[in-house]
Amino acid sequence: MIHPTQKPIELMRRLITATTSEGDIVLDPFCGSGATCIAAAQERRRYIGIDIDAYYCRKARQQLKTQ
Repeated sequence: MIHPTQKPIELMRRLITATTSEGDIVLDPFCGSGATCIAAAQERRRYIGIDIDAYYCRKARQQLKTQ
């Protein structure tokens, strides 16, 4: 676990597919570990992830590169 409030990627995938269409942009203004961005990429959505903490931004980028 990277972030204390990290969400399961599978949960985020379900929410994204239920509320968006392929090609839409998903905005996560508190991206933390990047789970929402990872799920969006897996579901063929574009994404924007924002976090105030540089540590979590680096970790989220690392996570996205391995997906």
